[in-house]
Formats: sequence, C-alpha cells, structure tokens
Amino acid sequence: METTNELVVPDHYNPNQLVTYKVIDENGTSYPTNKVVDIEWQLEHARHMQRVLDNHHKMHRQLEGELEGWLDNDTSAADIVAEICQIFGFSPEKEIQFEATATITGIVRIPYGELSTFDIDDVDLNVYADSSSHDVDVDVEIDNISTIDY
Repeated sequence: METTNELVVPDHYNPNQLVTYKVIDENGTSYPTNKVVDIEWQLEHARHMQRVLDNHHKMHRQLEGELEGWLDNDTSAADIVAEICQIFGFSPEKEIQFEATATITGIVRIPYGELSTFDIDDVDLNVYADSSSHDVDVDVEIDNISTIDY
C-alpha cells in the first residue's frame, strides 16, 4: 500500500451543514447550532491559542529557572537582559547614524554639436551605496557636481 500526503475529503463532507452541539461553560449548558465551517474556524483558533499559551508557559519556565542563578551569581544587568532577549527571541538593535564623504569622478561624452548648450547640472547622476556586513539603510544625495576640465 502506497502512502501519500494527499488530502482526501470524504464525499459526504458538507462544510455548510448545520450542527447542534453541547457547550458547558460558567453560564451553564447551552446547545448552539452552527455551520461546520464556523466550528472548524473556532477549533483552529483554539488550537492556535493553545500553541501561543504553551509557548508562553515555556518562556515563563525558562525565566523562572534562570532567576535564581541570576540572583545568586550577581549577574550583570546586561547579561540578564541579553538572556531574557534570547528567551523571548528578541534581538534589540541600536541605530547609529553616520555620514560619509565620497569623491566620485567620471567622464561625460558630449557630441561637439551640443557643447554650447551642455550644462553639467543636467547630468542625472545616480549613486548607490550598500553594506554587506550589516543591515544598513543608506540615502545618497548629490550636493555638488562640477566640471574639472571642459
């Protein structure tokens, strides 16, 4: 027998079928009627919330387990914060603004017939800057462009 990961939907499955079911809660017992598809969404939401709750319990247990060691060993605040960030999967970042100066030289080829109307400020110069070592956002602005030799 060959097994596959193919989802097989029964022929009798009807997501719009109305179903009456029993709910027991703090207000007593009730018998609401809902479509199967609505119940499926409620169940999926409950499963998702259970995963979130399980994850929070796991982090709580990790914090609880580390707390005594942090207090007994006079752990530095920076080390404690780093471990808490690791437990929560949080990676804080510090933004450092910088300014760089670059010298860009180039050659523009102009037909002799257009030399009398040529203006260097009309050159549309695009400059790109990036970093491969860190996550960097760079804005480049051309402050001044001038001719060296005409």
